[in-house]
Amino acid sequence: MAAFCAILLSACGGGGSGDASKSPDPADQDRFLREYVEFLNESDEDGLARLLDGHPKGSEDARARIKAYGGQDWDVRWNRTSEFAGVWKVEMHGTARAENRPVRVTETVTWEDEHWVMTPLPGVVPTPSNAAGTTPPA
Repeated sequence: MAAFCAILLSACGGGGSGDASKSPDPADQDRFLREYVEFLNESDEDGLARLLDGHPKGSEDARARIKAYGGQDWDVRWNRTSEFAGVWKVEMHGTARAENRPVRVTETVTWEDEHWVMTPLPGVVPTPSNAAGTTPPA
């Protein structure tokens, strides 16, 4: 009977690792975020572009991020919250040791097609002229 249950579970995906590889792993997200900070600290635009290649504008986003945050020797920690499946708000906080100032950056990280994708910085992806904005008109 135990063998029958094991076969039934593996056939239905209940005990196998078939879908586990498709699930986001917080430890893997930590690896992604550590690499993100390392590439920023090293001002490594090519490395950062490879890390952010899950988004079609990854190269442009890497350039903008290096310009905004590169070479500051971040020493940061992060907290993450998720209100929707596959989407996390990651709050980074710590110090930019190169300038001895605080760092407080919030990123949106999603799990798409079995890899991590970071939402590009504002301005990297052009906003259509007829798009609704979040700021009230003047």
